[in-house]
Amino acid sequence: MISDSRSGASLLAWALRSARQHTLALVRDVDAGDGVRQATAGERHPVWILGHLLLGDVYLLSLLQTAPLPPDFHALLSAYGPGAAPTDTAGAYAPMPRLVDRLTRTGELRFRAVQDASPEELSRATPDDVLVQTQPTLAHHLQALVFHEGYHGGQLAAWRRNHGLAPVPWVFAPGASGEA
Repeated sequence: MISDSRSGASLLAWALRSARQHTLALVRDVDAGDGVRQATAGERHPVWILGHLLLGDVYLLSLLQTAPLPPDFHALLSAYGPGAAPTDTAGAYAPMPRLVDRLTRTGELRFRAVQDASPEELSRATPDDVLVQTQPTLAHHLQALVFHEGYHGGQLAAWRRNHGLAPVPWVFAPGASGEA
């Protein structure tokens, strides 16, 4: 049982941070030049997934009124949005190290914003006409983002297997070997 009004925000912040740590662990040993390799056409490769998560982060930070949309928001949407089909053309994407760096920074901003959010702030309606239909409050949206990152973490784990890389221990089970 959650004992105080800040615990919900703390749990969401913890889950978001842990999911991000796992995402970053899944790409830590991927050579930047290999990050767009595809076993099959359209396979969601690490570079596309990192850009896609970055797009979600910058949009979330704007919804939380933590940061304005960045100048490259429309380029991110075009390259990594829900309608973007991943390709194996490296020049179509930002370099993987830059995506990792930005994702690390936005992840920390996201963590602090959620950690510091009041119950009233988390209870606000999701200020997006499409998202609000299935994620009525910002708390719902944040919970969905935890699952979203986990979903893409599964894609990264599958990509690793398809490309001959070893499994990565799960962040939520320190000391474990292999995939959960």
